[in-house]
Amino acid sequence: MFTDCDFALDTLVRKMKKPGLGCIVSFIGIVRAGNAIKGMEIAMDEKKVKTELESRKREALAKFEIESVEIVHRKGSLDVGDSIVAILVGAGHRKDAFRACEYLIDVLRVSESIRMKELK
Repeated sequence: MFTDCDFALDTLVRKMKKPGLGCIVSFIGIVRAGNAIKGMEIAMDEKKVKTELESRKREALAKFEIESVEIVHRKGSLDVGDSIVAILVGAGHRKDAFRACEYLIDVLRVSESIRMKELK
């Protein structure tokens, strides 16, 4: 999912919780200050991003022993401190959930469908 608006981690976690899960691992990417950065502009081809996010979810579900994945990515103009992306992975046990979450952020960082530009 992609959005112009901020998201609340607790809402995402509540939506993902179910009795069979032993853990939910999350990653939140944030616009950081430094090197005169005042914010970030995120542009994307929404159709390509939707397809890519669904594909990455399926890959993670097949590659790791996990039960659910949720990815939310912001678009538009963001300020320092704003959330950029949330990745949540639900599993019976934490080890594969952590590995899947790391895998997902690594593949998203190199996505050509999402273009991020630091604003100075």
